[in-house]
Amino acid sequence: MKTIYTNGTIYTMDERTPQASALVIENGRILAVGETEEIRLQFGRAGVEEIDLSGATVLPGLIDNHLHLSNHGIKLSMLDFTSAKESAEMLKMLREWVVRVPQGEWVLGVGWNENQFSDRHIPTIEELNEAAPNHPILLARVCHHAYLANSLAFERTGITASTPDPADGAYGRDASGALNGMIYENAAQPLQDQIPKRSRAELKEALRRGIKHALASGLTSVHTEDLRYLETFDNTWQLFRELVVEEDLRLRSNLLVYYSFLDELKATGLTTGDGDEWVNIGALKLFADGAMGGRTALMTKPYADAPGTYGTAILSQAEMNAIAAAGVAYGMPIAVHAIGDGAADMVLEAMEKHPIAGHRHRLIHAQVLRSDQLERMQKLGDALALDVQPRFVTSDYPWVLERIAPEHHNTSYAWKTLLDAGLLCGGGSDAPIEPIEPLLGLHAAITRSGYQPEQKLTPHEAVRLFTVGGTYATREEEVKGTITPGKFADLTILDRDIMVEHPDVILQTNVIRTVIGGKTVFER
Repeated sequence: MKTIYTNGTIYTMDERTPQASALVIENGRILAVGETEEIRLQFGRAGVEEIDLSGATVLPGLIDNHLHLSNHGIKLSMLDFTSAKESAEMLKMLREWVVRVPQGEWVLGVGWNENQFSDRHIPTIEELNEAAPNHPILLARVCHHAYLANSLAFERTGITASTPDPADGAYGRDASGALNGMIYENAAQPLQDQIPKRSRAELKEALRRGIKHALASGLTSVHTEDLRYLETFDNTWQLFRELVVEEDLRLRSNLLVYYSFLDELKATGLTTGDGDEWVNIGALKLFADGAMGGRTALMTKPYADAPGTYGTAILSQAEMNAIAAAGVAYGMPIAVHAIGDGAADMVLEAMEKHPIAGHRHRLIHAQVLRSDQLERMQKLGDALALDVQPRFVTSDYPWVLERIAPEHHNTSYAWKTLLDAGLLCGGGSDAPIEPIEPLLGLHAAITRSGYQPEQKLTPHEAVRLFTVGGTYATREEEVKGTITPGKFADLTILDRDIMVEHPDVILQTNVIRTVIGGKTVFER
């Protein structure tokens, strides 16, 4: 059956036919694109459905090229400190939450960010103990690379002031050496191991929530890393198949595989690219460093606001090279979280030493870079894709300028520079770290909240980042990313024209329809 969409403002992202007012869908693919009268004349007849867009704006289906979909769904049901503007407000929210939780049970929270507190004060362990005296608590910072815990949580885990720091993390201590409640990077793992596991039904419901929120936000495809939350490869694969295919939620899902699950993946015989148009296997995911907020991003220059601090290497160079070698030997590119330039050095070395045919390695975040690293990435050329998150500018500025060595300012969060260098960039949210809504990512890419205006993208460049850009990492340029005959009929339909109106209009723009494979999966 054919469906005609007419009277729209259609931005195809296809340079051959940049704009149109009508399109035709058949069997889940774009059949034709053109002007309304021409399309009606050629395809309008009995039995053909016509949907009048009444001037609505149509974009190729928006793609989020890096997030954690199940963890986003989990966050939607957790104590969320994202709105807290003061540490006192955060503690008040904690007090109000714990009274609803049976004594002795774990209280989990996410999203606190001291950089948006007026006094930059991080609650002390004494303040946490007062707010939650009868519950062990673990509260993830917005970046999920630093945490807060109270004394009862440390007691449950057997961690004391004399517990040594692991190689890939640390416990915060005061001047006397006592625990101060802060936990950095993988030092949180022993506490996380004490938290009761969610049932499969609970995990499935969390993933369902995440998928439905993605669809309502206008997303049609995601590149998502979930194994650390869904616990096994088999569980992750089956849950996505059950929801995306059997329940027909249809969100096209590329599954990054955390490297510690490689043996599980091998047992299935699946590797990168396997699957179908709905759920398929992505790259091998690993971390090189932490995040800017907790000063665990690995830098080659010390933090300007913490002399002597360089961040944390999650893996040694030898370990990263070995993981890259194992992935490539199994037909998998690597996708590496690297925020600091020190981490980027490690990642680039691993990629240079272990090229892979037929796929692209992925450098995730690419936040703090140097000019010589841009040259190294250009030499990798078509073999490298970058996953960038424009919303990080909104969250990190202006405080991050106090933290990064001044010589790195011009090449940090430098999305325009990366695009102008010819590098293959795709846009994402890193949800639940940032909001999942791609329109917020577009707004951040275009406005940058006023910071480093030379790095602003045009509306066309920003939309391209979240459409065509999302196809590069998986080499899917031929099937999605533009509204072109033969490609998947994936559309994001908006109630305003974000290409021509003032960028702030994006903040009032609504997704009115999300179409995947020709089927409407969300309608406002």
